[in-house]
Amino acid sequence: MLLLALAALTAQASPVTAPPPTLRADPFYAKHVAVAGLPILSSAKVPDTALIAAQSIVAEMLEHRPDIARTMQAMGVRVAVMAQDESTTDLPEQRGWTRPARDDPRLTRCERKHYDARIGRLTDRQYWNWRARGMGGVFTSAAAEDLLGQRTSRYYGETTFVHEFAHTIHHALRHAGDPLAGRIEQAYRAALAAGRWRGEYAMTTADEYWAVGTQLWFNSKRLVVVDGRRILSHQGLAAYDPALYAVLGTVYGDRHRLSADPFYLSPARIPAGPPPVSTAEVC
Repeated sequence: MLLLALAALTAQASPVTAPPPTLRADPFYAKHVAVAGLPILSSAKVPDTALIAAQSIVAEMLEHRPDIARTMQAMGVRVAVMAQDESTTDLPEQRGWTRPARDDPRLTRCERKHYDARIGRLTDRQYWNWRARGMGGVFTSAAAEDLLGQRTSRYYGETTFVHEFAHTIHHALRHAGDPLAGRIEQAYRAALAAGRWRGEYAMTTADEYWAVGTQLWFNSKRLVVVDGRRILSHQGLAAYDPALYAVLGTVYGDRHRLSADPFYLSPARIPAGPPPVSTAEVC
């Protein structure tokens, strides 16, 4: 059944072309592929290989739940890939973004504590171009160097597009009123109450909990060291947070490898030097 679902999604994949007029894409965009009814766009600067990698990752992350792909189509989800010398606010849909306020719930504990030094002193453009090489949501963005696993990637050692597209999936679950969205929230609250992931980015919000878990599910997350455990794989995730593992499985089935992911089980996920005692944010 999963092979049939993947075949159906990949049958909807397209070669790299100019954006079709029906998309009414901004002139910034010169390249286009599609998969599962979702457009993936970029400027002329982005290598075709990055678009094709994004196309493959989207297809495989949705293969177990084609209904989520249909929800995304109805929502108008689009994906854009930035070239290495392009920035978040170069993308037409994000040109007007402003930096988060001091009380924005998406900020980490350390970002709130050091808001003036880390955020307040920056312009809107400076902040977003420093903060993000990809964002999830109805408009999802990614970076070419991330998709291709290049050493120049700010997040070398993990594929952040997997994280960002996980946010888009979560958003679609909420949009559809899928009960799974409630189960994700319940698992997050239980983990918070139990003191799991203390100090880790996963505990910022239920959204980040789901997205970090997705990276570990697909064996594409940099090493996490928490509560004396080294978590680097889907097996490690299952042992540490079985509730999160269970809800992830309802979306991703039994797939734990994304074919185009350059960091699947890569040694680059482990930092050089002595093993860290903890990977929690320190401020």
